[in-house]
Amino acid sequence: MKKSYCLKISYQKKASLRKMIRAYKYIDTVHSKLHEYVIAFFRKIEIDSNGFRDELFEPDFLPIVNRHRKILKTRFKIIYEYVVKLSIIDRETFCQRVIESNQIEEICRGEYKPTSFIGTSSGINQTLKGLFLDLYNQVLDGDPFRDNIKSTLRNHFDQFCNANVDITRCPICGIGELKNAHDITRDQYDHYLPKSIYPFSSINFYNLVPCCKDCNSFETKGDKDVIALSNGRLFFPYDTNHKGISLVVNVKHDNPEIENIIWELIFSTPDNKNKEIESWKEIYSIEGRYQGFIKGRIKKLYNYYFGFIRSPQAAHLDISDRKKLCMLSFELNENLGLDFIFRPTLDGLLAGSNIVQAEVEALEYV
Repeated sequence: MKKSYCLKISYQKKASLRKMIRAYKYIDTVHSKLHEYVIAFFRKIEIDSNGFRDELFEPDFLPIVNRHRKILKTRFKIIYEYVVKLSIIDRETFCQRVIESNQIEEICRGEYKPTSFIGTSSGINQTLKGLFLDLYNQVLDGDPFRDNIKSTLRNHFDQFCNANVDITRCPICGIGELKNAHDITRDQYDHYLPKSIYPFSSINFYNLVPCCKDCNSFETKGDKDVIALSNGRLFFPYDTNHKGISLVVNVKHDNPEIENIIWELIFSTPDNKNKEIESWKEIYSIEGRYQGFIKGRIKKLYNYYFGFIRSPQAAHLDISDRKKLCMLSFELNENLGLDFIFRPTLDGLLAGSNIVQAEVEALEYV
């Protein structure tokens, strides 16, 4: 056996912190003004009885409303005329359900349940839902609002990416690669509370979360009622106190065909957010996606590991240091946010597969 003479590597196999659910840094830009304008309207009509008029709109919002007469002004008028006929208590309740449905952090903590729209709406609810859906679909990145704020939704995306430049993998799943400010195209904004069910927060940027196309796909999250599927608590995408998620991967059922190994995935957080983890796993189909991701790549990972420790370029090192150097490469990728899953998977494979252990041990005698 050749003696290691120039490199000593310290590597301790452990379950380290993998920030697969990472908290984005929230940025307040001019784009949030649209949401502020709408909330200001509902605050005014909560107490106003002087008739529908232009003064109910913020001065900068009025030109936008006038340029969207059918989808905005007509609907705002219908809403006002409905509200003004209500009792004082009912009027307050009506307006507050719009306002309080935008307390995204409190909703994620389970402290408030927002108004939901399941199925086909009618009457005033149809008007409300149509208004908020069109605010996102037609107004937020439409010409009137662009002209008003002198910016586009792409500008917001670029500013957002620059403020979160260290996040290159999807913070929802930890698997998908994210676009950045230098890419020609941008990632879509996922409505964390789906706009089809919770339309009142459709243009609230605390509810808009750039994520990978798989997390935002119909097959994964789609229009799931995330609150109904949760255990009462959800991860808040802009939680500055979030400490990340730790992943341990174990071999549950070994198999001579490595891609058919059944894996045990153990997720945990330093602050014991077990309810949030269970909600996350259910909403984003995490277990199935991780099993598929690992099974589809485990043979390549296996070949990479053995190719590394058999490499002629590392022949001057003893076998133990070659193993440590290989694991260090995974650790560095993990620390850079380039990978979250491979190292814990390799840890689990080397510790839990008798077949792989036998092959590794055989190298000791080569």
